[in-house]
Amino acid sequence: MSTRNELQNTVFHTAILGAGASGLMCAGSFDRSKIIIEHNAKPGVKVSVSGGGNCNFSNRFVSADDYLSQNKHFCKNALAAFKPQNFLDLLTQENIRWEERAHGQLFAFGAANIVRMLVRRAQKANTQILANTQALDVRRENGLFVIDTSAGPVRAQYLVLACGGLSFPSLGAAAFGIKIAQKFGLNLIEQRPALAGLTFPKELRERFKPLAGNSLKAAVSCAKHTFTDQLLFTHEGVSGPAVLQTSLYWTAGQPVKVNFLPEEDALAFLHTQKNIAKTFTAALHGKLSAKIVKAILAGLPDDLANAPRSVLEEAARRLNGFAFVPAGTSGYTRAEVTAGGVDTREINPSTFEVRRVPGLYIIGEMLDVTGRLGGFNLHWAWSSGFAAAQALEKKF
Repeated sequence: MSTRNELQNTVFHTAILGAGASGLMCAGSFDRSKIIIEHNAKPGVKVSVSGGGNCNFSNRFVSADDYLSQNKHFCKNALAAFKPQNFLDLLTQENIRWEERAHGQLFAFGAANIVRMLVRRAQKANTQILANTQALDVRRENGLFVIDTSAGPVRAQYLVLACGGLSFPSLGAAAFGIKIAQKFGLNLIEQRPALAGLTFPKELRERFKPLAGNSLKAAVSCAKHTFTDQLLFTHEGVSGPAVLQTSLYWTAGQPVKVNFLPEEDALAFLHTQKNIAKTFTAALHGKLSAKIVKAILAGLPDDLANAPRSVLEEAARRLNGFAFVPAGTSGYTRAEVTAGGVDTREINPSTFEVRRVPGLYIIGEMLDVTGRLGGFNLHWAWSSGFAAAQALEKKF
Protein backbone atom coordinates (compact mmCIF):
# COMPACT_ATOMS: atom_id res chain seq x y z
CA MET A 1 0.00 0.00 0.00
CA SER A 2 1.43 3.37 -0.99
CA THR A 3 1.80 6.10 1.60
CA ARG A 4 0.31 9.54 0.99
CA ASN A 5 3.75 10.88 0.02
CA GLU A 6 4.37 8.01 -2.40
CA LEU A 7 1.04 8.67 -4.09
CA GLN A 8 1.84 12.36 -4.45
CA ASN A 9 5.24 11.61 -5.98
CA THR A 10 4.04 8.95 -8.44
CA VAL A 11 2.59 9.47 -11.88
CA PHE A 12 0.73 6.34 -12.90
CA HIS A 13 0.22 5.37 -16.51
CA THR A 14 -3.49 4.80 -15.80
CA ALA A 15 -5.85 5.42 -12.93
CA ILE A 16 -9.09 3.43 -12.83
CA LEU A 17 -12.02 4.58 -10.73
CA GLY A 18 -13.89 1.50 -9.57
CA ALA A 19 -12.78 -2.06 -8.73
CA GLY A 20 -15.90 -3.67 -10.11
CA ALA A 21 -16.19 -6.08 -13.02
CA SER A 22 -15.16 -3.71 -15.81
CA GLY A 23 -12.43 -1.94 -13.83
CA LEU A 24 -10.76 -5.17 -12.70
CA MET A 25 -10.99 -6.68 -16.19
CA CYS A 26 -9.44 -3.58 -17.70
CA ALA A 27 -6.63 -3.49 -15.14
CA GLY A 28 -5.73 -7.13 -15.67
CA SER A 29 -5.69 -6.93 -19.46
CA PHE A 30 -2.67 -4.66 -20.02
CA ASP A 31 0.70 -4.31 -18.30
CA ARG A 32 1.34 -0.68 -17.41
CA SER A 33 1.74 0.98 -14.02
CA LYS A 34 -1.77 1.66 -12.80
CA ILE A 35 -3.87 2.21 -9.74
CA ILE A 36 -7.49 1.32 -9.03
CA ILE A 37 -9.32 3.58 -6.59
CA GLU A 38 -12.21 1.79 -4.88
CA HIS A 39 -14.45 3.23 -2.17
CA ASN A 40 -15.53 -0.19 -0.84
CA ALA A 41 -13.30 -2.05 1.61
CA LYS A 42 -12.85 -4.88 -0.91
CA PRO A 43 -12.74 -5.09 -4.71
CA GLY A 44 -15.47 -6.82 -6.71
CA VAL A 45 -18.23 -6.44 -4.11
CA LYS A 46 -21.11 -6.47 -6.61
CA VAL A 47 -19.56 -9.36 -8.57
CA SER A 48 -19.28 -11.36 -5.36
CA VAL A 49 -23.07 -11.34 -4.83
CA SER A 50 -24.09 -11.75 -8.47
CA GLY A 51 -26.03 -14.80 -9.58
CA GLY A 52 -27.03 -15.58 -6.02
CA GLY A 53 -23.35 -15.80 -5.13
CA ASN A 54 -22.53 -18.10 -8.06
CA CYS A 55 -21.87 -15.37 -10.64
CA ASN A 56 -23.69 -15.62 -13.97
CA PHE A 57 -20.54 -14.35 -15.65
CA SER A 58 -21.56 -14.58 -19.32
CA ASN A 59 -23.91 -16.17 -21.81
CA ARG A 60 -23.05 -18.62 -24.56
CA PHE A 61 -25.23 -16.70 -27.05
CA VAL A 62 -24.06 -13.10 -26.53
CA SER A 63 -24.89 -10.78 -29.43
CA ALA A 64 -25.54 -7.08 -29.97
CA ASP A 65 -29.28 -7.84 -30.08
CA ASP A 66 -29.14 -8.66 -26.37
CA TYR A 67 -28.35 -5.05 -25.45
CA LEU A 68 -30.46 -1.91 -25.21
CA SER A 69 -28.83 1.37 -26.21
CA GLN A 70 -29.67 4.55 -28.08
CA ASN A 71 -27.00 3.33 -30.50
CA LYS A 72 -27.63 -0.38 -31.08
CA HIS A 73 -24.41 -0.77 -33.10
CA PHE A 74 -22.06 0.65 -30.45
CA CYS A 75 -21.38 -2.60 -28.60
CA LYS A 76 -20.55 -4.70 -31.69
CA ASN A 77 -16.80 -4.04 -31.83
CA ALA A 78 -16.17 -4.84 -28.19
CA LEU A 79 -18.35 -7.97 -28.25
CA ALA A 80 -16.51 -9.22 -31.34
CA ALA A 81 -13.12 -8.64 -29.69
CA PHE A 82 -13.91 -10.40 -26.43
CA LYS A 83 -16.29 -13.35 -26.64
CA PRO A 84 -17.70 -15.73 -24.01
CA GLN A 85 -15.03 -18.28 -24.93
CA ASN A 86 -12.33 -15.75 -24.07
CA PHE A 87 -13.60 -15.54 -20.50
CA LEU A 88 -13.94 -19.32 -20.32
CA ASP A 89 -10.28 -19.54 -21.35
CA LEU A 90 -9.37 -17.34 -18.36
CA LEU A 91 -11.31 -19.65 -16.05
CA THR A 92 -9.58 -22.71 -17.52
CA GLN A 93 -6.16 -21.14 -16.89
CA GLU A 94 -7.12 -20.65 -13.24
CA ASN A 95 -8.79 -24.09 -12.89
CA ILE A 96 -12.09 -22.44 -12.00
CA ARG A 97 -15.09 -24.70 -12.58
CA TRP A 98 -18.19 -23.46 -14.33
CA GLU A 99 -21.44 -24.78 -15.77
CA GLU A 100 -23.89 -23.89 -18.53
CA ARG A 101 -27.53 -23.55 -17.53
CA ALA A 102 -30.76 -22.87 -19.42
CA HIS A 103 -30.72 -20.28 -22.23
CA GLY A 104 -26.91 -20.38 -22.47
CA GLN A 105 -26.32 -18.86 -19.04
CA LEU A 106 -22.77 -19.48 -17.80
CA PHE A 107 -22.29 -19.76 -14.03
CA ALA A 108 -19.31 -20.27 -11.75
CA PHE A 109 -19.43 -22.42 -8.62
CA GLY A 110 -18.85 -19.45 -6.33
CA ALA A 111 -18.53 -15.80 -7.31
CA ALA A 112 -15.59 -15.39 -4.92
CA ASN A 113 -13.45 -17.47 -7.31
CA ILE A 114 -14.15 -15.00 -10.11
CA VAL A 115 -13.28 -12.02 -7.91
CA ARG A 116 -10.02 -13.62 -6.75
CA MET A 117 -9.07 -14.35 -10.35
CA LEU A 118 -9.78 -10.77 -11.44
CA VAL A 119 -7.77 -9.33 -8.55
CA ARG A 120 -4.81 -11.67 -9.20
CA ARG A 121 -4.79 -10.77 -12.90
CA ALA A 122 -4.84 -7.07 -12.07
CA GLN A 123 -2.02 -7.34 -9.55
CA LYS A 124 0.12 -9.44 -11.92
CA ALA A 125 -0.37 -6.71 -14.52
CA ASN A 126 1.30 -4.02 -12.38
CA THR A 127 -1.83 -2.71 -10.66
CA GLN A 128 -2.10 -1.27 -7.18
CA ILE A 129 -5.59 -1.47 -5.66
CA LEU A 130 -6.35 1.38 -3.30
CA ALA A 131 -9.46 0.14 -1.47
CA ASN A 132 -11.56 1.93 1.14
CA THR A 133 -10.65 5.19 -0.56
CA GLN A 134 -13.15 7.81 -1.66
CA ALA A 135 -12.60 9.64 -4.94
CA LEU A 136 -13.65 13.24 -4.32
CA ASP A 137 -12.96 15.08 -7.57
CA VAL A 138 -11.14 14.83 -10.90
CA ARG A 139 -9.36 17.59 -12.79
CA ARG A 140 -6.82 18.11 -15.58
CA GLU A 141 -3.55 19.66 -14.48
CA ASN A 142 -0.33 20.01 -16.50
CA GLY A 143 -1.48 17.37 -19.01
CA LEU A 144 -2.31 14.84 -16.30
CA PHE A 145 -5.48 13.66 -14.62
CA VAL A 146 -5.47 14.47 -10.93
CA ILE A 147 -7.90 12.52 -8.77
CA ASP A 148 -8.45 14.03 -5.33
CA THR A 149 -9.07 11.14 -2.94
CA SER A 150 -9.47 10.59 0.79
CA ALA A 151 -5.90 9.20 0.70
CA GLY A 152 -4.52 12.25 -1.08
CA PRO A 153 -4.20 13.23 -4.75
CA VAL A 154 -3.47 10.59 -7.39
CA ARG A 155 -1.94 11.58 -10.75
CA ALA A 156 -2.07 9.61 -13.99
CA GLN A 157 -1.60 10.07 -17.70
CA TYR A 158 -4.87 8.30 -18.47
CA LEU A 159 -8.11 7.88 -16.55
CA VAL A 160 -10.72 5.14 -16.81
CA LEU A 161 -14.16 5.69 -15.32
CA ALA A 162 -15.48 2.27 -14.28
CA CYS A 163 -17.77 3.51 -11.53
CA GLY A 164 -20.80 1.34 -12.33
CA GLY A 165 -24.45 2.30 -12.09
CA LEU A 166 -26.88 3.30 -9.35
CA SER A 167 -28.24 -0.17 -8.57
CA PHE A 168 -27.54 -1.76 -5.18
CA PRO A 169 -26.83 1.42 -3.17
CA SER A 170 -26.33 -0.87 -0.16
CA LEU A 171 -23.18 -2.13 -1.91
CA GLY A 172 -21.85 1.36 -2.39
CA ALA A 173 -23.39 2.32 -5.74
CA ALA A 174 -23.25 6.08 -6.23
CA ALA A 175 -23.45 8.76 -8.91
CA PHE A 176 -19.81 9.92 -8.68
CA GLY A 177 -18.82 8.66 -12.14
CA ILE A 178 -21.78 10.36 -13.77
CA LYS A 179 -20.95 13.63 -11.98
CA ILE A 180 -17.43 13.48 -13.40
CA ALA A 181 -18.84 12.78 -16.88
CA GLN A 182 -21.05 15.84 -16.48
CA LYS A 183 -18.08 17.89 -15.31
CA PHE A 184 -16.33 17.05 -18.58
CA GLY A 185 -19.45 18.15 -20.50
CA LEU A 186 -20.57 14.73 -21.74
CA ASN A 187 -24.11 14.12 -22.87
CA LEU A 188 -26.13 11.71 -20.74
CA ILE A 189 -29.06 9.42 -21.47
CA GLU A 190 -31.47 9.53 -18.52
CA GLN A 191 -30.72 6.76 -16.06
CA ARG A 192 -33.37 4.43 -14.66
CA PRO A 193 -33.59 1.13 -12.75
CA ALA A 194 -33.66 -1.87 -15.10
CA LEU A 195 -34.04 -5.62 -14.72
CA ALA A 196 -36.32 -4.74 -11.81
CA GLY A 197 -39.73 -5.79 -10.57
CA LEU A 198 -42.82 -3.86 -11.67
CA THR A 199 -45.28 -2.47 -9.14
CA PHE A 200 -49.04 -2.61 -9.43
CA PRO A 201 -51.18 0.52 -9.36
CA LYS A 202 -52.99 0.97 -6.03
CA GLU A 203 -56.26 -0.68 -7.15
CA LEU A 204 -54.47 -3.89 -8.18
CA ARG A 205 -51.96 -3.98 -5.34
CA GLU A 206 -54.52 -4.96 -2.68
CA ARG A 207 -56.15 -7.45 -5.04
CA PHE A 208 -52.95 -9.37 -5.75
CA LYS A 209 -51.21 -8.88 -2.40
CA PRO A 210 -52.41 -12.27 -1.02
CA LEU A 211 -50.45 -13.93 -3.86
CA ALA A 212 -47.05 -12.64 -2.64
CA GLY A 213 -44.53 -15.46 -2.85
CA ASN A 214 -46.46 -17.44 -5.48
CA SER A 215 -44.80 -18.03 -8.84
CA LEU A 216 -45.78 -19.53 -12.17
CA LYS A 217 -44.69 -19.64 -15.79
CA ALA A 218 -46.08 -16.70 -17.77
CA ALA A 219 -45.46 -14.66 -20.90
CA VAL A 220 -44.96 -10.97 -20.11
CA SER A 221 -45.14 -8.42 -22.92
CA CYS A 222 -44.34 -4.76 -23.34
CA ALA A 223 -44.32 -2.95 -26.69
CA LYS A 224 -42.86 -5.46 -29.18
CA HIS A 225 -41.07 -7.59 -26.59
CA THR A 226 -42.38 -10.79 -24.98
CA PHE A 227 -40.56 -12.95 -22.43
CA THR A 228 -41.80 -16.35 -21.29
CA ASP A 229 -40.32 -17.43 -17.97
CA GLN A 230 -41.16 -17.51 -14.27
CA LEU A 231 -43.28 -14.69 -12.83
CA LEU A 232 -43.21 -14.06 -9.08
CA PHE A 233 -45.92 -12.17 -7.22
CA THR A 234 -44.56 -9.73 -4.60
CA HIS A 235 -46.23 -7.54 -1.99
CA GLU A 236 -45.98 -4.61 -4.40
CA GLY A 237 -46.47 -6.18 -7.82
CA VAL A 238 -44.67 -8.76 -9.94
CA SER A 239 -41.06 -9.85 -10.35
CA GLY A 240 -39.21 -12.96 -11.54
CA PRO A 241 -37.17 -13.43 -14.74
CA ALA A 242 -40.03 -12.75 -17.19
CA VAL A 243 -40.82 -9.42 -15.50
CA LEU A 244 -37.18 -8.38 -15.04
CA GLN A 245 -36.55 -8.87 -18.75
CA THR A 246 -39.66 -6.86 -19.62
CA SER A 247 -38.66 -3.99 -17.32
CA LEU A 248 -35.63 -3.29 -19.49
CA TYR A 249 -37.95 -2.18 -22.30
CA TRP A 250 -40.71 -0.63 -20.18
CA THR A 251 -41.11 3.14 -19.89
CA ALA A 252 -43.49 5.01 -17.59
CA GLY A 253 -47.09 4.99 -18.80
CA GLN A 254 -46.72 1.94 -21.04
CA PRO A 255 -49.12 -0.97 -20.50
CA VAL A 256 -47.77 -4.43 -19.71
CA LYS A 257 -49.61 -7.65 -20.57
CA VAL A 258 -49.34 -10.94 -18.72
CA ASN A 259 -50.40 -14.21 -20.35
CA PHE A 260 -51.01 -16.59 -17.47
CA LEU A 261 -51.63 -19.50 -19.87
CA PRO A 262 -48.86 -18.99 -22.44
CA GLU A 263 -49.33 -22.41 -24.02
CA GLU A 264 -53.11 -22.36 -24.10
CA ASP A 265 -55.86 -20.59 -26.06
CA ALA A 266 -57.90 -19.67 -22.99
CA LEU A 267 -61.19 -19.08 -24.83
CA ALA A 268 -61.04 -22.38 -26.69
CA PHE A 269 -60.07 -24.18 -23.49
CA LEU A 270 -62.93 -22.65 -21.49
CA HIS A 271 -65.40 -23.67 -24.20
CA THR A 272 -64.23 -27.28 -23.93
CA GLN A 273 -64.65 -27.16 -20.15
CA LYS A 274 -68.10 -25.54 -20.12
CA ASN A 275 -69.96 -28.85 -19.98
CA ILE A 276 -67.34 -30.56 -17.78
CA ALA A 277 -66.50 -28.17 -14.94
CA LYS A 278 -69.02 -26.13 -13.02
CA THR A 279 -66.65 -23.30 -12.11
CA PHE A 280 -63.72 -21.44 -13.66
CA THR A 281 -61.64 -22.43 -10.63
CA ALA A 282 -62.35 -26.12 -11.18
CA ALA A 283 -61.72 -25.89 -14.91
CA LEU A 284 -58.32 -24.28 -14.35
CA HIS A 285 -57.28 -26.67 -11.59
CA GLY A 286 -53.87 -28.08 -12.47
CA LYS A 287 -53.04 -25.02 -14.57
CA LEU A 288 -53.47 -22.22 -12.02
CA SER A 289 -54.05 -22.30 -8.28
CA ALA A 290 -57.46 -21.32 -6.95
CA LYS A 291 -55.95 -18.20 -5.31
CA ILE A 292 -54.44 -17.02 -8.58
CA VAL A 293 -57.66 -17.67 -10.53
CA LYS A 294 -59.62 -15.72 -7.91
CA ALA A 295 -57.32 -12.70 -8.24
CA ILE A 296 -57.22 -12.72 -12.04
CA LEU A 297 -60.97 -13.16 -12.46
CA ALA A 298 -61.99 -10.91 -9.56
CA GLY A 299 -65.43 -9.39 -10.18
CA LEU A 300 -66.55 -12.14 -12.55
CA PRO A 301 -68.96 -14.89 -11.42
CA ASP A 302 -67.18 -18.22 -10.87
CA ASP A 303 -70.06 -20.05 -12.57
CA LEU A 304 -68.56 -21.44 -15.77
CA ALA A 305 -71.40 -23.79 -16.66
CA ASN A 306 -73.88 -20.93 -17.04
CA ALA A 307 -71.48 -18.20 -18.14
CA PRO A 308 -72.65 -16.13 -21.13
CA ARG A 309 -70.26 -15.59 -24.02
CA SER A 310 -69.33 -12.08 -22.80
CA VAL A 311 -68.11 -13.49 -19.46
CA LEU A 312 -66.19 -16.28 -21.19
CA GLU A 313 -64.48 -13.77 -23.45
CA GLU A 314 -63.58 -11.47 -20.57
CA ALA A 315 -62.20 -14.37 -18.53
CA ALA A 316 -60.16 -15.54 -21.53
CA ARG A 317 -58.86 -12.03 -22.16
CA ARG A 318 -57.60 -11.75 -18.59
CA LEU A 319 -56.06 -15.21 -18.64
CA ASN A 320 -54.25 -14.70 -21.96
CA GLY A 321 -53.62 -10.97 -21.76
CA PHE A 322 -54.05 -9.38 -18.34
CA ALA A 323 -53.16 -5.75 -19.00
CA PHE A 324 -52.10 -3.10 -16.50
CA VAL A 325 -50.03 0.07 -16.42
CA PRO A 326 -47.32 -0.36 -13.76
CA ALA A 327 -47.05 2.36 -11.13
CA GLY A 328 -43.28 2.05 -11.48
CA THR A 329 -40.39 -0.32 -10.85
CA SER A 330 -39.09 -1.71 -7.57
CA GLY A 331 -36.32 0.92 -7.77
CA TYR A 332 -32.54 0.93 -7.61
CA THR A 333 -32.46 -1.01 -4.34
CA ARG A 334 -33.78 -4.10 -6.15
CA ALA A 335 -32.77 -3.42 -9.75
CA GLU A 336 -30.09 -5.67 -11.20
CA VAL A 337 -28.65 -2.86 -13.32
CA THR A 338 -28.96 0.78 -14.34
CA ALA A 339 -30.14 1.61 -17.85
CA GLY A 340 -29.05 4.83 -19.55
CA GLY A 341 -25.81 6.62 -18.71
CA VAL A 342 -23.13 8.29 -20.79
CA ASP A 343 -24.28 8.73 -24.38
CA THR A 344 -22.29 6.28 -26.52
CA ARG A 345 -21.95 8.92 -29.26
CA GLU A 346 -19.39 10.50 -26.93
CA ILE A 347 -17.25 7.34 -27.00
CA ASN A 348 -15.00 5.70 -29.60
CA PRO A 349 -16.54 2.20 -29.91
CA SER A 350 -13.16 0.53 -30.57
CA THR A 351 -11.12 2.12 -27.78
CA PHE A 352 -13.74 3.49 -25.32
CA GLU A 353 -11.88 6.79 -25.23
CA VAL A 354 -14.04 9.88 -24.88
CA ARG A 355 -13.93 11.62 -28.24
CA ARG A 356 -13.63 15.16 -26.91
CA VAL A 357 -11.51 14.40 -23.80
CA PRO A 358 -8.35 12.60 -24.97
CA GLY A 359 -7.01 10.24 -22.34
CA LEU A 360 -10.38 9.72 -20.62
CA TYR A 361 -12.03 6.30 -21.01
CA ILE A 362 -15.45 5.12 -19.86
CA ILE A 363 -16.44 1.45 -19.59
CA GLY A 364 -19.08 -0.89 -18.20
CA GLU A 365 -22.41 0.07 -16.67
CA MET A 366 -21.70 3.80 -16.79
CA LEU A 367 -22.40 3.70 -20.52
CA ASP A 368 -25.80 3.66 -22.17
CA VAL A 369 -25.54 -0.07 -22.90
CA THR A 370 -27.71 -2.44 -20.88
CA GLY A 371 -27.95 -6.17 -21.39
CA ARG A 372 -30.80 -8.57 -20.84
CA LEU A 373 -30.92 -10.85 -17.80
CA GLY A 374 -28.74 -13.94 -18.14
CA GLY A 375 -25.06 -12.96 -17.95
CA PHE A 376 -25.11 -10.26 -20.63
CA ASN A 377 -24.26 -7.33 -18.34
CA LEU A 378 -21.21 -8.96 -16.81
CA HIS A 379 -20.09 -9.92 -20.28
CA TRP A 380 -20.40 -6.27 -21.29
CA ALA A 381 -18.15 -5.39 -18.34
CA TRP A 382 -15.53 -7.88 -19.55
CA SER A 383 -15.66 -6.86 -23.21
CA SER A 384 -15.70 -3.08 -22.64
CA GLY A 385 -12.91 -3.33 -20.06
CA PHE A 386 -10.83 -5.48 -22.39
CA ALA A 387 -11.33 -3.10 -25.33
CA ALA A 388 -10.15 -0.11 -23.29
CA ALA A 389 -7.15 -2.11 -22.04
CA GLN A 390 -6.11 -2.99 -25.60
CA ALA A 391 -6.14 0.69 -26.49
CA LEU A 392 -4.33 1.80 -23.31
CA GLU A 393 -1.58 -0.75 -23.80
CA LYS A 394 -0.54 1.13 -26.94
CA LYS A 395 -0.24 4.42 -25.03
CA PHE A 396 3.17 5.42 -23.68
